[in-house]
Amino acid sequence: MSETQPVVPEVPDPGEERPNQTATVEPPTGADWRHAFRDQVKDQLGVRGMISEYMIPVETNTIWYSLGGVLGISLALEILTGMLLSLRYIPDAGRAYGITKTLLSEGGWSVVLNFHYWNAYVIFALVMIHMMRVFFSGGYRGAKKGLWQIGVALAGTVFLISITGETLHWDERGFAVPWHTSEILEAVGLSEPLHYTHQDLLNVPSATNLLIPYWALHVSILPILLLGLIAMHYYLIKVKGISLPFWHKASGRKVPFSTHIREWLIYSAIILGPILVISFIHRDAGPEPQLLPTSEFYGSEHGPGGLGIVPTFPITWTHGMNRFVNIAFGLEPDIWGTVIGMVLMTAALVAIPYLDRGGPVEPRDWDEALSLQRRGWAYFAIALFWAIMIIGTVTNLVTPVG
Repeated sequence: MSETQPVVPEVPDPGEERPNQTATVEPPTGADWRHAFRDQVKDQLGVRGMISEYMIPVETNTIWYSLGGVLGISLALEILTGMLLSLRYIPDAGRAYGITKTLLSEGGWSVVLNFHYWNAYVIFALVMIHMMRVFFSGGYRGAKKGLWQIGVALAGTVFLISITGETLHWDERGFAVPWHTSEILEAVGLSEPLHYTHQDLLNVPSATNLLIPYWALHVSILPILLLGLIAMHYYLIKVKGISLPFWHKASGRKVPFSTHIREWLIYSAIILGPILVISFIHRDAGPEPQLLPTSEFYGSEHGPGGLGIVPTFPITWTHGMNRFVNIAFGLEPDIWGTVIGMVLMTAALVAIPYLDRGGPVEPRDWDEALSLQRRGWAYFAIALFWAIMIIGTVTNLVTPVG
């Protein structure tokens, strides 16, 4: 280019931004904002690693492997309804029965209380089914013994929640729980030092002092313990892996844990839907406890068992075991039937992983799962557990008074 040639000014590219020109950014839409917010929550709470990015074998998306999740949802609903009921309930031995009776006569509150009541039965049934599924699949072998023991602790905690919940109902049936506690303390010589005699239970002010610990256990101590055990249970499953069902051929394919949660929700709707419907049906509050002057049993010389008022499922076997040891062995006081039964059942469940001689690998087929040569003692332990429960339940039906 010569020095005399004029310089042609550059024409800016229409698509090129100038240094002093601000680019126009479209504002995010509602859907984009929701997605961004959801992603932030997932990142901050670690939900991705626990759910969407946690991969599990596709074979576990079956009903038998989903009932544990249904149990978790049932427990969550039980805690939620219990929190609502705590707004109305007062652990006063002179007023608790009347409060329960009033709640059962009020539309919305009766549904909440009935769902809380019937759902407790579903929870215990799911605990038993889940326990048997894990037992048959050998899900406690090898490095998963601790996972089984956490499950045993969970089952025991659910049982204690059932006991304390029946107490808070505070009809004559619920009154039986502290009455039997008094019998246990009396058998070991502690009822008078602890002021937990039958006379203490028949006096409203002192009975209130004895009812409050059941209230504290039911609404605070045991639920906190339960949630801690559930968290530990989930953590161990995630770390050690879900046990594969030997009755399905392993495909090697994996899916996000979120698909498993979807199965939980589906089966929860199927199982808990009828419970919600039943909750709309009126339920009687039961007979008044004998410490109230208006009770038909007021002034009785007998406790609830002697009057034929027996506990409901899942603790019905306790009264039956009391009757069984008294009838079969003449054991007095008969409360030792409950104590012996609880000790044997707990010991049997705890011992199962150590009695199984099948090695660290889970059964690969039904022949290995049912092998008495390798699992005979484990089967004996689980049979002992069920034998005590069945004997107690049947005896309770045949001879309820005593």
